[in-house]
Amino acid sequence: MQTGKLYAQEKTILEQHITINLKADTLLKVLSKLQSSTPVVFSYDPDLLRNYQTSAFHFVNTSMESVLKKIFKGTPLTFALIGNNIVVTRSKPQKWTIHGHVRNEEDGEELVGATVYIPEIKAGVITNQYGFYSLSVPAGAYEVRISNLGYETRKENIVLDQNIELETELTSQAKILQEIEVKQKITPNPLLKNEQNYSPQMLDMKAYYAGETDVVKALQMQNGIKTISEGSSGLFIRGGNSDQNLILLDEAVVYNPSHLYGLVSVFNPDAINNIQVYKDYMPANYGGRLSSVIVNRMAEGNNKEYHLSGGISLMSARISAEGPIVKEKGSFIVAFRRSLLDVFRNNFKLFNPNSVYYDINAKANYRLNKSNSIYYSLYAGQDKLLSENSFRNDWGNFTSTLRWNHIFNSRLFMNASAIYSNYSNLLDLNSDTLSQKSQWSTGVRDITIKADYTYYSSPVNLIKFGISSTYHQFTPGQTKNKASNEFNIARDKSVESAVYYSQEISFTNSFSVNFGLRLGLFHNAQERLDVFDPQGNRVKQYDYKTFIQPEPRINISYLLNDKQRFFVTYNRNYQYLQLVQNSTLAFSSLEPWIPASSKIAPQSADMFSAGYRYSPGHYNFSLNGYYKKLNNQLDLTGHAQIIQNPDIRNQLKAGKSDVYGFEAEISKTEGNFTGSLAYTYSRAFRTINGINDGNRFAANYDIPHELKFSAAYVFNKQFSVQTFFTYSSGRPRTLPVGYYRHDGINVPIFEGRNTSRFPNFSRLDISAQYRLETPLSRKRSLSSTISMGIYNLYNRKNPLYYHLTTDASIDQKSSLEYAFGFFPWVAYSFKF
Repeated sequence: MQTGKLYAQEKTILEQHITINLKADTLLKVLSKLQSSTPVVFSYDPDLLRNYQTSAFHFVNTSMESVLKKIFKGTPLTFALIGNNIVVTRSKPQKWTIHGHVRNEEDGEELVGATVYIPEIKAGVITNQYGFYSLSVPAGAYEVRISNLGYETRKENIVLDQNIELETELTSQAKILQEIEVKQKITPNPLLKNEQNYSPQMLDMKAYYAGETDVVKALQMQNGIKTISEGSSGLFIRGGNSDQNLILLDEAVVYNPSHLYGLVSVFNPDAINNIQVYKDYMPANYGGRLSSVIVNRMAEGNNKEYHLSGGISLMSARISAEGPIVKEKGSFIVAFRRSLLDVFRNNFKLFNPNSVYYDINAKANYRLNKSNSIYYSLYAGQDKLLSENSFRNDWGNFTSTLRWNHIFNSRLFMNASAIYSNYSNLLDLNSDTLSQKSQWSTGVRDITIKADYTYYSSPVNLIKFGISSTYHQFTPGQTKNKASNEFNIARDKSVESAVYYSQEISFTNSFSVNFGLRLGLFHNAQERLDVFDPQGNRVKQYDYKTFIQPEPRINISYLLNDKQRFFVTYNRNYQYLQLVQNSTLAFSSLEPWIPASSKIAPQSADMFSAGYRYSPGHYNFSLNGYYKKLNNQLDLTGHAQIIQNPDIRNQLKAGKSDVYGFEAEISKTEGNFTGSLAYTYSRAFRTINGINDGNRFAANYDIPHELKFSAAYVFNKQFSVQTFFTYSSGRPRTLPVGYYRHDGINVPIFEGRNTSRFPNFSRLDISAQYRLETPLSRKRSLSSTISMGIYNLYNRKNPLYYHLTTDASIDQKSSLEYAFGFFPWVAYSFKF
């Protein structure tokens, strides 16, 4: 027999006191007896309480709240008064956050894409592009595993009963790992990554032209990334034009990534920390281009000890210095490179051997405290090229980035940046005498302010948002050192701003969604050259145009298991800047950038893609298909002149483009032998009124078939060999079907646009690296490597461009100019 007594007072039900005896029983029966003995109504899910038992209790004049706490003690249940009912639910475990940075133990550099993982609860996170991570999990004692490709996995035992800052340094593995995707038996599964990551070590193990380690050339060896001419730095990704790639160096836009018309890129290998390539799903924090995003993060320098490194090849000499500003709190790096064409007198068809280039990278950083760090970096590069008849073409890039990293709390991270970028180009128009010489100038100048925020809501919910604004100044073309400006192309001033929001949610261990929205605003002011006052003086007036465009994107991924992934992607992108290109050459520095305006609508693209990845053991297999619908694609009317053509905008015609293709690749990623075999089929067509009679034609970068094979074998820690083979269809070209003579000049009569093709392209390269063993190297004071190789091993004659002769006295009116043949080389690099 049980008795219950409730002392009625003007209090809440939980505050009112009762006296009651409860025998040991199931929790369901105990709550039922409480409800029948008191005027209390309980609300609960019976299945939630079914497996719990209680001890016997005797309560005398005890509050209902105390009674329930005693009954529920030891169970994951809690209660709350809602209205006049007491609702019983499962209590939410207390969550705490681990956050910090993952760095390289050797030099203190932040590691991008490192994994922080707790096996017990299968929760993990990947460090962002600044090496920061945040992971919120229930309280408890855990083993945390921190790992990254090419580094020893580190294990940390923690007791998580409060927020913890865990700064971690990883040790490089002694074994040489040279391939991009290495299978990791940890989560988050690398199969889920939407981008490709490249480290300096991955770039080293490639067969390059003249031994010149080069970021762009390494990317051109990857599946789905094409070049349309040997010796070019142009990147044509998934049917997109070269100007449709957003190329960033420490967040600053690089408008021309080439030296020597493309033989070498502007990225010094001694100043690289990490390269990220997005050619499928583009995160909402990136915008302004249609095809891809290439993020180059500059090295920050060793914050523990001083080092000097460098190298020499037949192309260039380079040297860099790095070290701590304040040990383990700040560091610097300075890297300088200069071409040696004028020293070795290399003979190239495109320019005089006296041509030179140089560039310098510099960066410094300092940790003010645990929550604040500042970074400053700059790049300056210049080409001074001479043609055989002494015409000069100078161009260069200058970028400067000031960044501030701030950690608001353990879950909210911010990066704020102020960025300057300046690309300029100067071409001699005549060289009869210095006093009469005039020059043609083009360029783009940018000032950008932006802030990006990352909120780590939970291990399965990552939120990013931010805002940016860029002020552009465009000089499409103007004459210097000449009184007349009648041939100048109208200049523009633009403001390009955006706000964005993106979220990555994992609903189960197998299913995840990435989605985002970017809202872009572009306002342009284009100067008018046709307004004059009564005295004939030009009046400064502008045509204004504003565009506001939403850019949604989504990626849906499904993991069948930890080895197989299916995904689908949709991107909508707008591009407000475009390069005015002439199809005659596959490489040029003379191409002006112009913005969207009242006469030129912004480019847009809808991209759909689907893919499958399979990673059994030491192998990776991938298959991707895509389709793009592009609008407002610009092309010049038949062989229009770019230089000194103030009417150039009216000779640009806009139309549509259809792009589709698929990519297949199989690669071996572990062991002494690694390599990949990749095949791409892709088509790119354009339909533009006013060009090719309005009929569809192949784009200049339409290369249907491409096969690539790369391999490397590491014999031991000292010696390794690499090889690279590529075969592709010839790119389109427009040929004359006949000529007529006018005033002693052959005037060509052209066929339809791009109806012919260059010969098919193929090339085999091989290289080897030998790491010298000396007493100093055994003490790890000095490491040095001799590299040697052969470019174009079987001396294939690959075409550079098609040359038309206008001199009527010459019978041969056209001919092919060929690229580099069999070319042996040797190079040396060191680090002290």
